[in-house]
Amino acid sequence: MSGMRLLDRHVTLFSGSLRTLLRRESDRRRCADSPYAWLFQPYMGEELVALACTSTPSQSSPVISVAAVVLSHQQVHTSRAFVITLGSAKQPESATLRRHHLLCEAGEILPPNSDNLSALVEFIGNRPIVGWQLEQSIGALNALLSKRLNFALPNAQVDVAKLHQRQLRRLHPEVEAPSSFDQALACWQVPITGMQSVLGEATASALLYMRLQRIMAQAA
Repeated sequence: MSGMRLLDRHVTLFSGSLRTLLRRESDRRRCADSPYAWLFQPYMGEELVALACTSTPSQSSPVISVAAVVLSHQQVHTSRAFVITLGSAKQPESATLRRHHLLCEAGEILPPNSDNLSALVEFIGNRPIVGWQLEQSIGALNALLSKRLNFALPNAQVDVAKLHQRQLRRLHPEVEAPSSFDQALACWQVPITGMQSVLGEATASALLYMRLQRIMAQAA
């Protein structure tokens, strides 16, 4: 059974808050005649994009590191990854920023202009995105996209944290679902090599998603 057909059986995972759904419709209408209109069209393929996003507040604007990794047919295509760090190049060096660079391993800071943001959203395209606690993790990115491009990510989203909790409750109702990403990876025996980087986090999200999909297929 393909990944997308499996997702059809768990359509509630795509649901967002009413506010999110209304925002997406407003963004879609605003972008109807723009070069970004295709991003709001339903995706008909078999690929997804695992997304990880880490933001660090700063004096002028937040520094945001993003990694997007393509997955399809039970395979994570790490060779097809997009990694970028966005922020003001004039931000003073600080221990907080040094820690961000060390943890994210996402390269030099690039300006959050329309060209760089367009490159990111065009890489993601209109494919569904998966990730751990997506709504919270991409909040700063969506705020930046709304400010610069006049829309937030419109993609269907699967929060792997909710998928993990749902499957654990189904298989082991007596067990309380671990709340941290590391605990969830350990719970389903997913390797966590390279987790310190934003690309490693996106890859681990993809592997956890695929592991849970296999479990769902076996239970079907």
